[in-house]
Amino acid sequence: MAKSVKQQRKLAREAVLQALYAKHVSNEEAKKVLHDILIRYEFDKMTKKFVEELFNLTIKFSGDLDKHIESNLDNWTVDRLNVIDRLIMQMSLCEMIHLKSYDISHKVTISSAIENAKKFSSEDSTSFVNGVLDSIYKEL
Repeated sequence: MAKSVKQQRKLAREAVLQALYAKHVSNEEAKKVLHDILIRYEFDKMTKKFVEELFNLTIKFSGDLDKHIESNLDNWTVDRLNVIDRLIMQMSLCEMIHLKSYDISHKVTISSAIENAKKFSSEDSTSFVNGVLDSIYKEL
């Protein structure tokens, strides 16, 4: 049975997070990491496009995204953040700022970020990621 758009997007965000993390730890070329992740997941055309855009734009704008994140951290720098939390926040912000054409509500993006924090990071990360993204969202 075909997966719903909602399920596809959830998987897509997980795939992008894994790809961003793989790129971060391996320092491999973005193209190769993206290629590997797209082989591992069999996405439909629309979802594949979403994954490619989210992955590439998150990398392209990571500096700007970090500035948004850092300006919402209390006495803390992005360099000190847990890598997964930082990537989840970069990716979610990228979706909210640069992928407006998909018309995804910010609530959905943030709730997906929280799910990924729960699944791939720590219990403390969920409220932290939620708090930072929520305050940035209010500025957008």
